[in-house]
Amino acid sequence: MDIKQNIDPAKNLRKQLVTDVLIIIGSCIIVYIVASKYDILENIVAFSHKHEDLEFDEIITVAIFLMFALVLFSLRRLKEIKISKTILSEQNVLLQKAVEEIKQLEGIIPICASCKKIRNDTGFWQQVEEYVGTRTKCEFSHGMCPECLDQFYGDEDWYIEMKFKERKDNLK
Repeated sequence: MDIKQNIDPAKNLRKQLVTDVLIIIGSCIIVYIVASKYDILENIVAFSHKHEDLEFDEIITVAIFLMFALVLFSLRRLKEIKISKTILSEQNVLLQKAVEEIKQLEGIIPICASCKKIRNDTGFWQQVEEYVGTRTKCEFSHGMCPECLDQFYGDEDWYIEMKFKERKDNLK
């Protein structure tokens, strides 16, 4: 699966930002048209003079302050989004590298039927341990399976004694 095939989040963010700006501008134009047609500000001023005891003019001051506070908050959030986007793109690069490393051991690996060496990308033959070790973080520990032990040491006295002792211990 290719990570880049997903939708570009930066492009979506720009589309959303443009849409939001157009909605805000459109709303401002509609509010201006309605406010100018019905003289809303003059009616608010007249209402606030008529009902001075309601402290309506202070509510307007608080609303203006709230608007500036929301703008500052929005700018701070945009900065956080940019930082998050940078971190996300760095993580995507690391993830893509990890995917490429994993893919290095996919597919058909040419291996010698006799000595089990592997032919690398440049055409040279390497031991299995060396080939896998250079492409992964794997480390090998060596041992021998029972069949190979029998093949290499089957005629040795010490090996025959060890096998006899193992059988005897297993019967207990």
